[in-house]
Amino acid sequence: MEIGIKRYIDNEYVKSVITKRNPYAHKGDFGRVLLVVGNGGMTGAAIFASKAAMRSGAGLVYTCTARNNFPVVETAVPEVICTDWDTALININSGDYYDAVAFGPGMGVSSLTKKMLKALLLSYDGTIILDADGLNVLAKEPEIAEFARAYNGDLILTPHIGEAKRLLDTENQGNPDGREEMVYRLAEKYNAIALLKGAGTLVARPLMDSEGQYGEIEIWQNNTGNPGMATAGSGDVLTGVIASLAGQGLTAWDAACTGAFVHGAAGDRACSDKGEYGMVAGDIVEELPYVFKNIVSD
Repeated sequence: MEIGIKRYIDNEYVKSVITKRNPYAHKGDFGRVLLVVGNGGMTGAAIFASKAAMRSGAGLVYTCTARNNFPVVETAVPEVICTDWDTALININSGDYYDAVAFGPGMGVSSLTKKMLKALLLSYDGTIILDADGLNVLAKEPEIAEFARAYNGDLILTPHIGEAKRLLDTENQGNPDGREEMVYRLAEKYNAIALLKGAGTLVARPLMDSEGQYGEIEIWQNNTGNPGMATAGSGDVLTGVIASLAGQGLTAWDAACTGAFVHGAAGDRACSDKGEYGMVAGDIVEELPYVFKNIVSD
């Protein structure tokens, strides 16, 4: 197998994807995004993902979280709509209610989380972003992994190195030779877009051949970002950004690549202001609007 970076995600590419809005648009034109985030007490993950999705331009964000988290989330992010899983699942089953779904941050790996993820994979056919505990469940449950591989929509996996090793079962199958091989194997194993977080974030996808079969794996690299982003909640922010972009109509591939670039660029702005030691995830969120403003400026 040939493994190598095909392209670098740069400002020119991102400007071709993120463009100025139609002056006659309304919130319904910019997507309904569902974030399944934050089990009981895990409000931070829900808040960071929710704020990031709103700051990245989603028209409507539905935050599915434990009911005892509602007051905290609604206070911290009054722009989002809190919902419970039963209501969210009814809307998922209705067909086209949500334009993108993110699942995992702060969810834990309980039997309920497993049932929720299974139901999502079997009931939805749009873009799903799996992060954090969504990935941990995927790594632990062979049945859910099979559903993921056979998923009818677009699946985006966003692991850090530790999660990637669990997804690849490296204890039993051996460590890949470097990050490029790791992201390659993730995309191949799960038939999904794989975004491997870290310095020089890598995004990989299987390409379809002329006969409609998936074969070659394409890898792009992002070069925005800095070590100050290695802080709690930063990954939740990325999840919200990617879900927002997918919900607004970007392809899953463009949402993943552009999300990595925007997230890193916001982190670079935060670092310029706060420094690598002092910046936190909330600082990244607050810089997102300025990154988008610069992208669409003449």
